[in-house]
Amino acid sequence: MSFIPFQDDDSVISSEAITAPIWTANVYNLTASYTASTQQTDNTGKYYLNVYNLLYGSDGSEVQYSVAYGHISGSGSAVFNSLVDEKTPTRDIYGQFRNLVYGDEGSVFNFGGNGGVSRDIFAINVNRSRYKEKINTGTWNLALKNGSSYIYLTDNSKDTSVNSFIGGNRVYYIVSGSNGSSYNTSSIQTDSGSYGYFFPDMGVYILNPRALALSYANGGIGMTIDETNAKSYTAVYNINADRLYRVINSGSLFQAKSEETISSRYFFVNAKSSQLNYTTNPSIIDENGNVLYSILIDNPQVFPTTIGLYNDANELLAVAKLSKPLPKDFTKQITCRVKLEF
Repeated sequence: MSFIPFQDDDSVISSEAITAPIWTANVYNLTASYTASTQQTDNTGKYYLNVYNLLYGSDGSEVQYSVAYGHISGSGSAVFNSLVDEKTPTRDIYGQFRNLVYGDEGSVFNFGGNGGVSRDIFAINVNRSRYKEKINTGTWNLALKNGSSYIYLTDNSKDTSVNSFIGGNRVYYIVSGSNGSSYNTSSIQTDSGSYGYFFPDMGVYILNPRALALSYANGGIGMTIDETNAKSYTAVYNINADRLYRVINSGSLFQAKSEETISSRYFFVNAKSSQLNYTTNPSIIDENGNVLYSILIDNPQVFPTTIGLYNDANELLAVAKLSKPLPKDFTKQITCRVKLEF
């Protein structure tokens, strides 16, 4: 076996951003989606609903994202224990996303507008395996349709040149628009505040229920939000999460692309004319150590098929296969580029 040490200039590192359709099977637009009735009646249905690309249980059916509704006071879901007021799934959801976004338990969501502090939220949480490193800004569009009222949402990444952060998380406003641009750049919110926040690095959309509840004339879709007091709530699942899923499914438009940075290291394997001209195959010698083929003595020629990368202890770390054997003798030099992705 022959070894050729790498020099400092024999390798280089390169990184590039790769974007791809976010949904299963490289689908860019999720026009139809499905939930599982079994989850609604299960305990998790009190918190959130998973949304699938195909009928639940069918071949190729996978979770694409989940929808949830949270309320700061616990309305919209039943109490865990009748002796403990306001301890409900919707209160847990609100607290969970508050901690995720703001990083503490004292902050509250504030979408601006006349209402200021928001008592409730809708959350769309894209499956981690779908968005990979992050959701590509300016590529997602979401249509919400309630009866004859509809709205098209996107982020405002193309309307602003400044990165904004909430609790250390990169954030954009969710606006009425398309492909990262607002239809009305002079205003990013309704009287009830903005449509919400988009966190590309977490794959999370936080929607403002108060803005969606407005009439179509005022920028909403007339969505009804169930704020039944926790002690009076009787439904076995999260009605508001189901309502959000239904207006998304009725809109038949959820486009998005994932983005991830692929780092590659290229190794340039250079075999000079005097190197790698002899085979190490033991079949070329007899039991006494004599070369069986005289041509390999005066005019050796080999056909490399594999390149191995070793550390200083001669331990094999990676193997690269050539597309075809390359002839090598004293009259030829070989230069191969080996690419390692990580």
